[in-house]
Amino acid sequence: MDIIGHLAVIEHAGIQGADVWEDDAVLALFPNLAHCHEWAYKVLRSAVAQREEPEIPQSRAARLIEGHIITDWVIHYGPRLTPDLQRIGWAYKEMHKATERMDEFFDQALAMGLTDRDPRQHDTREHLERDFGHTSVECALDFKVGGQVADSHRETGLRNSLARLHDPKWAADLVKDVLTETDGYTKEPDSVLSRTMAEYGAWAGSIAHPDDFAALTLCTRFDWNYDRRTVDYVLDFLHEVERDLDEGLAEELVDEVVATIADPKLLAATD
Repeated sequence: MDIIGHLAVIEHAGIQGADVWEDDAVLALFPNLAHCHEWAYKVLRSAVAQREEPEIPQSRAARLIEGHIITDWVIHYGPRLTPDLQRIGWAYKEMHKATERMDEFFDQALAMGLTDRDPRQHDTREHLERDFGHTSVECALDFKVGGQVADSHRETGLRNSLARLHDPKWAADLVKDVLTETDGYTKEPDSVLSRTMAEYGAWAGSIAHPDDFAALTLCTRFDWNYDRRTVDYVLDFLHEVERDLDEGLAEELVDEVVATIADPKLLAATD
């Protein structure tokens, strides 16, 4: 899931109300902003184990980050917290819906002059297909809720929340404060974090519709411009992918994610 999807499942799970679209949005999206998934997965393992004992209260930031990282885990690695990362989740089952179109997607982008850099010449086929495929289907999945958010107080709150990231000092303080509070870490340098924060902050003021967030996520993967022509091209592609997604699998995934955020110990359950 992308920006819209992450916030939607956290709200539906009941651990946070509609304010997750406002000030708390940056906390719910923190693993993406701070590139700290490795740390967050370690904390998730510990949290699931501790819930077999008397539960340790979590801060608001920790609970929102947990909601995000549970979503990522289930989508990529399945409904159980396995010792090793196994690419068996929904994103990898459905990514062929995007990879089957990948060559045409890049060929047309080059022919239209949207880019002069062919990703196929700078990456292995296996890695590119995996990265492009799972990212595309996750972004396409967001369209199922984007229309419900458009022109609502949720969209307004999200825009206002992300816009604060355009202030470098505010963004840097956010990372420092959250990592200090949660005893977290990221392996990325400040330059990478600053770029990501600035991107999200700029997107908040430039999108025409919440669906644009998904297109911008794919654009940033390939360092493509965020101009309207490019964004619309990517949107058309992602909507084609969305139409091919298995409706039943998508609904099952969302239900599973919401249930697991509400009750993380489900990750440790055995059949």
